[in-house]
Amino acid sequence: MSALRPFIANISWNLIGKTCVQLILFAVSIGVTRYLGKDQLGIYATLLVIPVFVRLLNQLGLETLINKKLPEINVQDPSGQQGRYLVKRVLAVRAVSSLVFCFLIYLLLPFYLNFIQMPELLQYRTAILFYFLAITLNSLFSTLFMTLLRYKVISIVETLGALLNLILLIVFIYFDRGISGVLYAYIFSSAVTNTIFLALSRHDLKGPSARPKWGEMQGLAWTSYGITLFSFGLMTQSDVFLMNYFQVEPARIGYYYLATGLGAMLAFVLTGVGPLGLSLLSETHARESSVGLARSWREIVSFAAFLTTPIFVFAFFNAESLITLIYGAPFAPAGMALSLYILFFGMSTILGMDFTVSTLFILHRRDAAMRSTIEGSVLNVVLNLILIPLYGEIGAVAATGAVMLYMVVRQLVVIQKQIDIRPAFATLGKCFLFSFVAVMVSEGFARMVLDHIILNAVVFLLSFVILLIRLKPFTEDHRHLLASVYPKLDPWFRLFAAEGRSEAG
Repeated sequence: MSALRPFIANISWNLIGKTCVQLILFAVSIGVTRYLGKDQLGIYATLLVIPVFVRLLNQLGLETLINKKLPEINVQDPSGQQGRYLVKRVLAVRAVSSLVFCFLIYLLLPFYLNFIQMPELLQYRTAILFYFLAITLNSLFSTLFMTLLRYKVISIVETLGALLNLILLIVFIYFDRGISGVLYAYIFSSAVTNTIFLALSRHDLKGPSARPKWGEMQGLAWTSYGITLFSFGLMTQSDVFLMNYFQVEPARIGYYYLATGLGAMLAFVLTGVGPLGLSLLSETHARESSVGLARSWREIVSFAAFLTTPIFVFAFFNAESLITLIYGAPFAPAGMALSLYILFFGMSTILGMDFTVSTLFILHRRDAAMRSTIEGSVLNVVLNLILIPLYGEIGAVAATGAVMLYMVVRQLVVIQKQIDIRPAFATLGKCFLFSFVAVMVSEGFARMVLDHIILNAVVFLLSFVILLIRLKPFTEDHRHLLASVYPKLDPWFRLFAAEGRSEAG
């Protein structure tokens, strides 16, 4: 059975959930940005570097271990006893390591703040500790439920958490609690969602368990951990750290935080599909070997591209208007950084960035994943050291974005040597072509009739749908697959599929 069917079934819940969550988080983002202003937003971004970096140190490869090995163990042991043992052991390790890193944060934070010449931020030490605990526990619970394909549960819980975050943010803003209020709004809402996840995971913790054969598990975890550590040089947090080191103005750091945050939100439909893809691709490879893996990889990446390409193309051409509409005219200068970030991040996402490292793990090419990460991390730091002093936040975006794209291409070359992924790129080309034609129509409408971001989006969406109906890029195989998941929508699927044309044709 193709992995695309369970992928579609779960990504549908993922899409519904992430749409709700992202709409709420948009409101949170707007509230935080407008409340803090440019300078305080830059300081807020500076504070977030600390818990996010320590979370990387605390991962220890555990998320990857669950995501890749749990589906394989459950195939080998349908009783679930070995899988239960793995989950319990991973949760215990995460609990102990989190307490150790909390102690280290408390001890070393004053030295770090003195190094970046911002000792006054020590007042946020307690908030940083709790923020770290919130994100490191949430990371593991989310991965567990995604690996078990319980996306409906994730969607409901995360939506409730985001809504609670928004409510608490409104309360803290009302009482003017500043940056601390913004941090604690997230901390309290995450504590609730983590508690719910823990309660719902009792089934996966209680009952008899049996020690599995560790095999490659230790090597997999350490390789993943090494990739995670070296990937810090690729993350936006390293850019913020270097911008602080080079004394870039807080307002410009705020622009950077805004651009990269909003750019990442544009891929909300794929949030969480990395673990989903790894879980399904691992299971497919275990059942059908490389041939099944190649087919499923092409199907999943192509389907994901059709969900994201139109969003990125439209946002690239309307970046400044998007910023102004959401955050207000004072943040319009962030439009250039957003356009540049969308260019690189969007291309990387469309090419399958969410699935390349996972695929290398499945193909037992952890060495290639590690090498590309080290190369990218070092290259990004070097480019940052050159470009940030010259161009500030624009230089940071250019460096990180270019390296992201380099890494994806580098990993795809390795994957192609082992499985045939080339047919997927024809589909990616169609996605881009349809999106580009649709955006040209909306741009023409804006110039000749009326230029407004919401109206432009409506014209773009209608143009894109009309193109799909006229050109019918999907095959009968695609339609039957979608209809098998959602039979009642088959009449709509017929509009986009060419009759009589199959994968072979």
